[in-house]
Amino acid sequence: MQKAIIGILTFIIILMFFSGLFFFYEARYMSGRASVVNNSIDPDNSYITYNPLSAKASGDEKIRVTVVVLSPQGLGVSGIAVSLSNPGDTLKIEVISGTTDTIGRALFNVSTKTAGEYNIEAKASGVAITQKAKLLFN
Repeated sequence: MQKAIIGILTFIIILMFFSGLFFFYEARYMSGRASVVNNSIDPDNSYITYNPLSAKASGDEKIRVTVVVLSPQGLGVSGIAVSLSNPGDTLKIEVISGTTDTIGRALFNVSTKTAGEYNIEAKASGVAITQKAKLLFN
């Protein structure tokens, strides 16, 4: 009976020892891989989307403009201040989130009371995004 208890305790101690070694190895390996930080902006890789494609020029309907800021590797860059141009100061630009989130996305709502087609551009930390948005208000 005592030999069985000693054998079980020995097995548990050995199991805990190897489990501990494995845990520390994996923790070190994973922390080394997760420490990559890249805050460079690629204006050619970044893009602007908007939805819906057009809205009424009543001042009440809005077009949601999303600016996605990406790095040269295609990863979203977080913490970047984004702004939209306002051609002729006729657009009302409501900032939903003017700083990019963890996937590199900034959100704006745009409305106007003047019908027309508006070409707007986005700037991320002062760098102009290559793609422009063409908003249509009827």
